[in-house]
Amino acid sequence: MKIIDNMQVEKVGQTLWIKSGSETWSYDIADLSAEGQRRKKSNTATPDMILAPMPGKITKVFVKEGDSVAVGQALLVMEAMKMEYTLKSDLATTVETVSAKVNDQVQVGAVLVKLVKVESK
Repeated sequence: MKIIDNMQVEKVGQTLWIKSGSETWSYDIADLSAEGQRRKKSNTATPDMILAPMPGKITKVFVKEGDSVAVGQALLVMEAMKMEYTLKSDLATTVETVSAKVNDQVQVGAVLVKLVKVESK
């Protein structure tokens, strides 16, 4: 892994992973050519579903189904690109399901925790 201007960059197989802040991009190296580039951005904008921002290993799970959670509360920790990432709740709600457990290897976009959706007013 290399850190360039606060971005983390790592090649995993034929995929190049780039993380900057809360955004993650993956590029298929075979698709990177002079004719054009395809970019896939991970879906991390769903507040009621905590998704894996990149491939990695779950190292800690702090919640279980039915637990109440607060905004900013740590839900789980994953290790990716030789770093630990704490994934937190953006909602004050209840945990609906926990799909990940310690030592699980997860792919980018995998649903790790689903929270009860809070209706907008």
